[in-house]
Order: sequence, then C-alpha cells, then structure tokens
Amino acid sequence: MKQLLLAAFFTIFAGFPTIGLSQESNTSFEYYFNQEIDFKQDVITPNQVLGNPVGEWHVRPDQSVSVFKALAESSDRVSLNEIGRSHENRPLITAYISSPENLARLDEIKQQRKNLTDYQGPAIVWLGYSVHGNEPSGTNAALLVAYRLAASNEEWIQELLSNTIVMIDPMLNPDGMGRFSGWANRFKGKQLVADSESIEHNEAWPMGRTNHYWFDLNRDWLLLQHPESQARVKHFYEWRPHIVGDFHEMGTNATYFFQPGVPTRQNPLTSELNFELTEKIGRFHAKALDAIGSRYYSQESFDDFYYGKGSTFPDINGGIGILFEQASSRGHVQESVNGDVSFPFSIRNQVATSFSTLQAGLELGNELLEYQKDFFNQWPEKASRDSEKGVIFSSNDQGRIKEFLRILSSHQIEVQQLAGPRKLANKEWPAKTSYVVNFKQQQYGLIKAMFETRTEFTDNTFYDVSAWTFPLAFNFDYHHLNKDELQRLPLEEFELNASSEYMGSDNPVALLIEWQSFQSATALTRLLSNKVDVKLLEKGSRLPVNGEARDFMAGTVMVPLPADQSERNALIKQVNAHLSDLGLTVYGVDSGYSGQGADLGSPNVSDLEMPKPLLLIGDGVYSYEAGEVWHLLDTRLELPVSMQYAEDLGKMDLAGYTHLLMVSGRYPALEEDELDYIKIWLRKGGTIVASRGANQWLIEQGLVDFELLEPESSENQSRPFSERDDAHAEHIIGGAIYEADLDLSHPLAFGLELDQLAFTKAGTMVFKPASKDFVTVATYTESPLIAGYSSQTNVERIKNTPAILAQRFGRGSIIMFSDNPNFRGYWLGSMRPYINSLYFNKAL
Repeated sequence: MKQLLLAAFFTIFAGFPTIGLSQESNTSFEYYFNQEIDFKQDVITPNQVLGNPVGEWHVRPDQSVSVFKALAESSDRVSLNEIGRSHENRPLITAYISSPENLARLDEIKQQRKNLTDYQGPAIVWLGYSVHGNEPSGTNAALLVAYRLAASNEEWIQELLSNTIVMIDPMLNPDGMGRFSGWANRFKGKQLVADSESIEHNEAWPMGRTNHYWFDLNRDWLLLQHPESQARVKHFYEWRPHIVGDFHEMGTNATYFFQPGVPTRQNPLTSELNFELTEKIGRFHAKALDAIGSRYYSQESFDDFYYGKGSTFPDINGGIGILFEQASSRGHVQESVNGDVSFPFSIRNQVATSFSTLQAGLELGNELLEYQKDFFNQWPEKASRDSEKGVIFSSNDQGRIKEFLRILSSHQIEVQQLAGPRKLANKEWPAKTSYVVNFKQQQYGLIKAMFETRTEFTDNTFYDVSAWTFPLAFNFDYHHLNKDELQRLPLEEFELNASSEYMGSDNPVALLIEWQSFQSATALTRLLSNKVDVKLLEKGSRLPVNGEARDFMAGTVMVPLPADQSERNALIKQVNAHLSDLGLTVYGVDSGYSGQGADLGSPNVSDLEMPKPLLLIGDGVYSYEAGEVWHLLDTRLELPVSMQYAEDLGKMDLAGYTHLLMVSGRYPALEEDELDYIKIWLRKGGTIVASRGANQWLIEQGLVDFELLEPESSENQSRPFSERDDAHAEHIIGGAIYEADLDLSHPLAFGLELDQLAFTKAGTMVFKPASKDFVTVATYTESPLIAGYSSQTNVERIKNTPAILAQRFGRGSIIMFSDNPNFRGYWLGSMRPYINSLYFNKAL
C-alpha cells in the first residue's frame, strides 16, 4: 500500500521541477515532448540556431525570428510571412505550418476562406504567444512547437498537417519581450536563484508586459490603436481561424488555467455552443497535462466578456478563442507554494497545451468547420429578429469621424453616409456628416458589441471592463434605428477628404482654423513648432469669408497675416504646407472686424505658446496611464514630451516646462521648500494636469481647495461566505461608462459640440462638489451610469459630483480629471479637454 501511495505521489508531481534537476535533462526534447520522437535530420533545430537548448536562456526577439527563418529554409512544411512591424520596427512574423501540398496552394486556400458559409478546406488553427512580453514561456514554447511540426515523422503529425494549417505567431509583443528577456538574462547566474525577492524576478518600471508605449496589447484587438494589433487583426480577417490559442502567464503561486472561464461571465452575444466546444477542447488539455503530472483548473477566475482580448475576439468572429495561463517563473527559476517553478517547466506546459489544441483541432475538425458556417449563417436571421436595425451617428469633427471609420473598416464593417438631412428622435441629422451602419451584414455580432449600452448582467464580477461603447468613447451623437427609420434614410457611398483645403479670397487679413476637428491640435503643434504666430479666439466671432459672413466658435485658432503681399503669400503657403495632410479647412477672412462677437484685435484674442510638458513616470506611477499620455502627445499631437522619475520631483528644475503631467500613482511627499518651489512655478504660469490617483496627492500637499468624498462604511449584513465575490463587486468599478454635463463655455471644452460627455470610470475616487463658481468644467449627471456595471451605491455617490475641476493658481492653473480621459488611446471624446489643458491653459 505504501509503495502504491509513493508511486501515485511521484506521478502527480512528476511535472514539478526541482533545483536539483540537471539543466540538460529539463531542456531536452524528450523532456518538453514527454517522449522520444523521430525527427527529420535535415531540419535545423532551435538549439542549433540559438547555440543553447531552449529554456536555458530567455530567447530574444531577433533570435526568435532567426529560428523561424531557419525552419522555413530547412523544412518544406514551413512558410514564413512578415505581417507588419512593431513601434520599435521589429518584425511581426507568422509561420504557416502544414503539408507541402497545402502550402503550395496557400493563396488559393486564403481566397476560399472568404466564403465563410461554404468552406470545405483544411481547418485553421492560430497559436499566438506572449502578448504580454514578460510572460515568456509562450514565446519560447513556440520554437519547440514549430520544430516538432516541421521535423517530426510521427503519423499523427502528418495527418494533422494534411488537414490543418497551423499559424504560429511566436511573439505578439516583440518590444515588450525584448525588454523582459534582456532583464532576465542580465541577472542570470551560473547558479540559478529561486529567491522571489531577487532582482531577476522583479523587473524595473515599466516592465516588459506592455508594448513600446506601455499599452496592454491584449486589450487592443477591438480598439486597434497600435501597429501590432492593426497588422494582426488584418491577418485574422484574411484567415478567420477556427481555433485561436492565446498563451499567457499568471502568478507564480498558481498552477495552470485553460478556458472556458466562469460560465456566468461569458458575454451574452457569445453562444452556448461556443462554451460547449471550448469545454470539449478543454478535455484534450486536461489529458495532456495529466500525462506530464501538471496541475490545472478551468471554469474559474477568468471571464469571456470583453471582446478586445486575444481569447475573446475570436468568439464574436466565428472562432473558438482559448486563454491559457501558466504559473510564471519570471526568470529562470522561482520559489512558489507548489515548489520551485523553473522556466523549462513553464515552457513544457505551454508546449503540452499547444499540441492538445492541435489534437482537438484534428479530431473535432468537422465540428469546428460546421460551427463557423452556422455562426455566419445565423447572423442574417438574428439581425432580422432584432428590433434595432442599424445605428446612425454624427459629428462635425472629421478627425474623430475619420478615426472611428478607420476602426470600423478594419473590422470589415460597412458604413454609408446620409445623402440628405433627416429628422429622427427629435433631432436633425445633417447630410454628409452623419453616417449609418446597417446591422444586416456579416459583422452583425461585433457591431452589436461595439454599439450597445448594456447595464444589466448575470454576474457582476469582471476581469476587465464591462462597457466600451464606441460612439460614447468618440463623443458622437447617435441613435439606434428601427426598421421604418432605416428604410426612410437616403444613403450613399462616400470618401473622406484626406487633404486640407483653403477657403477664402486672395487677400485675407488672417487665417482661421476651427477647433472642432481633432486634427486641429496637430495643426497647432506644427504651426507653433515652426515659429508661426498663432492666437486663440476665446469668444465666438462672425467674420467675412469671400464676402459672406461665417460664424466661428470660441476655440478657433488664428494666424495673423502681414500687410506686405509677398510676406503674406509666403506665410499662407507655409501654413498650407504644414497642414496639407490633415483634412482641415483653412479659412481666409476678409476683415478683422466682426459684426457679432470678438474682433481679431479683441482682448478676448490671446497668444498661444508651444507647450513643453513634463510627464512624471517611474515606480509608483501607473504605467498604462502614463503610456496613454505619451502616446497621445507623441503620435496624435506630434508634441514632444519630456519624462522624468516621479521620485525626483522635489529636486526637479521646472523652469523650462509649461506643464507637469501627473497620472494615477503614488507621488512623494514634499519638504516645505520643495513645495514652495512648485507654488512659485505655478504662480509664474505653470500648469499641473492630474488624473485619478494623482488628485489625492494634490489635495494632501494643499495645492488645491478641493476635497474627496469619502465612501460610507457598509453595515454588516451577515452574508454567507459564498457571496464574497458579489459583495466585493458592489464596492468597485472595474470599468463602466458615466455621463457628465459639460460647460461648453469653458476653454477646456472648446471644440466639443455636445453638452454631455462620456467618461470611462474605473475605481471609486469621487470629488466633493466645489464650493466656488467657475471651477467645475464637467459634472456627473443625476443618472450618470449609461453603460457597464456599477452598483447603485456607487451611482448614488458619484451623481452630481465634479468630473473635471480647474483652479487658477496665480498666473498658472491646476486641472484635475476624476477619471482617465485618455483611456486605452481610443477615448477621443474625453481626450479633448485633456488636449485643451495643454494649449488653452492660459485662457482659464
């Protein structure tokens, strides 16, 4: 009996590494594949390219590319394609691995994939690894998976490749992976150190999880703000895989997770059959992990709600997305409650579930093909049963419209333009600036997910956001259309004008650029950086353009023109050249005299200066939000941004900066003389722009007169332990959409048309209503929750409280955002007040 128990013990824990295991034995092919395999000798091995066994060192991005190039050159089963480049110009590669016969007709099969309801070819399985760069077991496992497929003589592999095209994306985030692999390898010694406190296991800020701009690429599949996601999703739609494997890591003290996730946390737009097939595939993973003695779990912890992740995006696009999470060694070996977790061990588990995914794809191939056919066959019927038949949205901001249409087009969503004005829902919808999406199209499910405002949920606990409604993010007026409304609309195809144009006489006295377009801020940066004198109309004005009066709103920017004809023509030519690609209209006004509003020499016309912002970064600062600010300024506004570590704030010389940008985070308490220096800088004209957690620091330092509303302590309700998660969800806001009333007369609101603005809200920090006039820019409405989950307790706390506060400080100012206005780089509506705080701070 004792011998049987010991045998069982060693079987169960055979997969757990120990420090005493030799490096050679736990990095061999036999270890990784749990068997001896007969390989083709003419196919180069990853070890030959790397110069060491896989798992001995963390592979770098360039090494990964070299391995896949070598496999493509030495095996007739592998074809390699570069689908794009990362921000840091690293190649984004995909390996197609299949039989030589399938590879010979790869283009033909890709063409056949366009017919999603009658496809008869091989199944498409896409394995994507390590979208978080510091979750490296996936990227390293990809080398082994590709090699076995490229070189194995196993019969089942031959059958698999005859019936399947395996697409391997070995490093979804090469820039983050480069940061992490350099870190882990830098601190590796000959004697491996498992101590979790050792520097090898504790990366420096901002760590390798995110991409170049510190964005989580596993949230960008839907939003498409980065070249990695744009290239990947374009490739996804070309192939529409039947299964997508999404390989991640989690905390070191965990085991191994594979989907399905929590059943009650699945998005209602995802079918039950999807869940059932995911569970069916999960049995293959269980069998594979049992065979190597690795512990695992499923249907817990993670959800399938937000469609912007690699494991959920396929679910709304006809595939089966599967999330894998491996306990991380975060280095080469690390101690855990389950024993020491070695890097090779973590790789081995990812290899095992990669092949269990492929085995499931082979054995369930017909079911998967039928599932996808039915998926796309059902959409027209579902669309016909839907009382909502489409959606109309409108904005005069061609910059925001252009960006939204880019995203829709990238997701193969068809859009038409309103050909003539119409009145719907007690509102006039103008022609040419109103657009319509008909729900009756192939992407019906994704359209519903992008435009819906769901507020009721089966389960109130979310791994990610509970709402991401696109027209709210872009601050568009929009309306869901019923059948009669849609049928009465005159629609037409359209093309957006990508070039700027001049409108005015040959002898204008000034050039005006309206601030309604999101691109106007980029135009202003270009003009100021080229030393062009630019001024701001702080009040609206009616001015003649080619003899006809035209109204210009407050926020319009103006370039005064010299009286000398040749100088004037040269400046007009210079301005037009700087703005030619922005799709703006530059107005030449005949006179500076306004029949109504401010004249061009009015005291309400002020000078603008080139911002020189300083963004605080480093330990304690939330890197995601810092990256969103960096990305906004650097890529959208073309505005250089200096960055320094927040811990050095008390020692900084701020004299050369116009703005101090502080996102959510922990900031150091300042000595009295250090605080006095910041106050002097503010009084001389400096501006602090703070969001979320940074507001607490401003209040603690006594720099503002505002206060936070403390949450009320909840009474003991004697609830059972089983309701703990639900109780926790009631006190947090993981990500919902709240609406605020906006003071359109405030300089921070210049350029916005609607008097209500949507914010994405996470966390429960709330401002107390301000006791002074003229400092509240936006206030949450009486019924602020418009999409996502938020408990009634939180709704009551937040309603009628400030969303944006702005306080003068001498000649300077302090601007405070209750929430993150730059959320994930696509929330262009609330970005506008943030942008205005950079350029129009003097107008406060």
